[in-house]
Amino acid sequence: MKNLILKTPAILLLAFTALYFQSCKTRSFTTTFLEPAEIIIPQHIKSVGVLNRSLPDKQDLLLNILEGFITGESISADRESSVNAIRGAVNTLNANPRFKAVSLEGEDFRGTGTKQFAVALDWAVVDKLCKKYGVDGLVVLETYDSDIIIGRDSRVRTETKDGREVTFTEYLANLGIRSNAGWRFYDNVKKQIIDQQVFTDEKHFSSSGLTPEEALGKLPPKRRALNDAGIFSGEMLAFRISPKWLNASRFYFVKPRKEEAFEYAKRYVISKQWKSAADTWLPLTSSPDKKIAGRACHNMAVAAEMEGNLEEAIKWAQKAYVINDIKKSRSYLHELNRRKADQALLKEQMEGK
Repeated sequence: MKNLILKTPAILLLAFTALYFQSCKTRSFTTTFLEPAEIIIPQHIKSVGVLNRSLPDKQDLLLNILEGFITGESISADRESSVNAIRGAVNTLNANPRFKAVSLEGEDFRGTGTKQFAVALDWAVVDKLCKKYGVDGLVVLETYDSDIIIGRDSRVRTETKDGREVTFTEYLANLGIRSNAGWRFYDNVKKQIIDQQVFTDEKHFSSSGLTPEEALGKLPPKRRALNDAGIFSGEMLAFRISPKWLNASRFYFVKPRKEEAFEYAKRYVISKQWKSAADTWLPLTSSPDKKIAGRACHNMAVAAEMEGNLEEAIKWAQKAYVINDIKKSRSYLHELNRRKADQALLKEQMEGK
């Protein structure tokens, strides 16, 4: 047992050292790519008006209020949340490159005020609105409903305070808002409804405290949470119909030390001079040392992708995997192939942009 105790730190130190040097082989950076939308919108639609039609007709308003009173749901809260859904959709659509979006908040069109879709807008009405706001189509929030879910839990934690271990119970609280939004997309050019779906999105808020009351007290007010959930619901709709910018992580090799070119090329990467970096790595791709050649090929793949040449990036990633069986390169190859498959769809969605 004594020998085991003496050896354990050495084993841990060796494992830590190996992990440290492994992590130092590479450097990571974040880049941004355009990802295609889930729903394909025809190219002739370049601008849209976003309209809220989810509120009940005046003759049904009293019935909706009574139903809300019985179920404990707030009609005015859903009203505010639906308005925020429109704002979230408009802001997110305008932040992405596909559409110009205009809010039609000044228009008063009513629906059922329930989860049921109303009869579609008459095309004469759609045409009038589109001409008034100079848009090609309408994205209409036809139904909107939200549910509040509150969860409670606890866990035992141990912390060190003043050199002593203290065990205590931590209480957890979660506030979830489930939004059900029914959207219709009216194509005023072709006079047809492109899409009609109900989307369910959830936004969660969590907190903790030393008592259940403290944990619950740290949650945001329900009204504010409902409004935030409305914005989130609108953002999610925008992401579904418009290509969006997404952050992605990439890595490249800066070792081994015996090839200073790896370290030297790092300067070009930092300044985003990918062609110069590739020129530095290229001679190493034919090195008799498989480790050096494989890593150089992987780096060439990264440079090609950053230059916008996916076909070339895939070729280099395949070489990296074949030469040195680098597992990370295999994962990277899968990601490149996925991006290549997305390109045709993205081209269709962004044609003319």
